[in-house]
Amino acid sequence: MPDVVQPGELEAGDLIVLADGQDVLIVVGVRLGHGGFLVTVTPSRPGGIQRAGSRPELVITLAADAEIRRTGRIPPASLLPSQVTPAGAMDSTLPPG
Repeated sequence: MPDVVQPGELEAGDLIVLADGQDVLIVVGVRLGHGGFLVTVTPSRPGGIQRAGSRPELVITLAADAEIRRTGRIPPASLLPSQVTPAGAMDSTLPPG
Protein backbone atom coordinates (compact mmCIF):
# COMPACT_ATOMS: atom_id res chain seq x y z
CA MET A 1 0.00 0.00 0.00
CA PRO A 2 1.54 3.35 -1.00
CA ASP A 3 2.19 6.04 1.61
CA VAL A 4 0.34 9.33 1.17
CA VAL A 5 2.88 12.13 1.69
CA GLN A 6 3.16 15.86 1.15
CA PRO A 7 5.81 17.56 -1.03
CA GLY A 8 7.95 18.58 1.97
CA GLU A 9 8.44 14.91 2.82
CA LEU A 10 9.84 13.95 -0.59
CA GLU A 11 13.50 13.12 -1.17
CA ALA A 12 15.58 12.31 -4.23
CA GLY A 13 15.04 8.67 -5.13
CA ASP A 14 11.38 8.49 -4.06
CA LEU A 15 9.01 6.80 -6.49
CA ILE A 16 5.75 8.75 -6.60
CA VAL A 17 2.38 8.89 -8.31
CA LEU A 18 0.61 12.24 -8.47
CA ALA A 19 -3.03 12.43 -7.36
CA ASP A 20 -4.29 12.87 -10.93
CA GLY A 21 -1.93 10.40 -12.57
CA GLN A 22 -1.05 6.74 -12.79
CA ASP A 23 2.52 6.98 -14.06
CA VAL A 24 5.30 6.31 -11.59
CA LEU A 25 7.78 9.19 -11.41
CA ILE A 26 11.26 9.28 -9.88
CA VAL A 27 11.97 12.32 -7.69
CA VAL A 28 15.30 13.84 -8.70
CA GLY A 29 15.15 16.91 -6.46
CA VAL A 30 12.90 19.06 -4.28
CA ARG A 31 13.29 22.76 -3.55
CA LEU A 32 11.12 25.54 -2.23
CA GLY A 33 9.94 28.08 -4.79
CA HIS A 34 7.22 30.65 -5.41
CA GLY A 35 3.81 29.05 -5.09
CA GLY A 36 4.97 25.82 -3.49
CA PHE A 37 7.56 23.09 -3.81
CA LEU A 38 9.41 22.70 -7.10
CA VAL A 39 9.76 18.96 -7.60
CA THR A 40 12.03 17.71 -10.37
CA VAL A 41 10.86 14.33 -11.61
CA THR A 42 11.66 11.94 -14.39
CA PRO A 43 9.48 9.07 -15.61
CA SER A 44 10.36 5.53 -14.64
CA ARG A 45 10.50 3.11 -17.52
CA PRO A 46 8.86 -0.29 -17.84
CA GLY A 47 11.31 -3.13 -17.50
CA GLY A 48 13.40 -1.59 -14.75
CA ILE A 49 14.73 1.66 -13.44
CA GLN A 50 17.56 3.25 -15.35
CA ARG A 51 19.85 6.13 -14.45
CA ALA A 52 18.03 9.44 -14.10
CA GLY A 53 20.29 11.12 -16.67
CA SER A 54 18.98 8.86 -19.43
CA ARG A 55 15.42 10.26 -19.23
CA PRO A 56 13.88 13.70 -19.69
CA GLU A 57 13.23 15.73 -16.55
CA LEU A 58 10.19 17.81 -15.69
CA VAL A 59 9.85 20.42 -12.93
CA ILE A 60 6.38 20.56 -11.37
CA THR A 61 5.08 22.96 -8.72
CA LEU A 62 3.13 21.36 -5.89
CA ALA A 63 1.27 23.23 -3.14
CA ALA A 64 2.42 22.42 0.38
CA ASP A 65 -0.85 20.58 1.10
CA ALA A 66 -0.78 18.43 -2.07
CA GLU A 67 -1.08 14.70 -1.44
CA ILE A 68 1.24 12.39 -3.33
CA ARG A 69 1.41 8.60 -3.26
CA ARG A 70 4.94 7.36 -2.51
CA THR A 71 5.22 3.85 -3.88
CA GLY A 72 8.85 3.11 -3.13
CA ARG A 73 12.42 4.32 -3.26
CA ILE A 74 15.47 3.71 -5.39
CA PRO A 75 19.04 3.99 -4.12
CA PRO A 76 20.43 7.55 -4.49
CA ALA A 77 23.43 6.03 -6.30
CA SER A 78 21.07 5.45 -9.25
CA LEU A 79 20.73 9.22 -9.66
CA LEU A 80 23.45 11.42 -11.10
CA PRO A 81 24.89 13.57 -8.25
CA SER A 82 24.73 16.76 -10.34
CA GLN A 83 20.97 16.30 -10.72
CA VAL A 84 20.11 15.82 -7.06
CA THR A 85 18.88 18.87 -5.14
CA PRO A 86 18.69 18.29 -1.38
CA ALA A 87 15.18 18.45 0.07
CA GLY A 88 14.43 21.91 1.39
CA ALA A 89 17.24 23.62 -0.53
CA MET A 90 16.46 27.10 -1.80
CA ASP A 91 16.70 27.92 -5.49
CA SER A 92 19.13 30.85 -5.64
CA THR A 93 17.65 32.04 -8.96
CA LEU A 94 14.35 32.94 -7.31
CA PRO A 95 13.96 36.11 -5.25
CA PRO A 96 13.09 35.52 -1.57
CA GLY A 97 9.45 35.68 -0.52
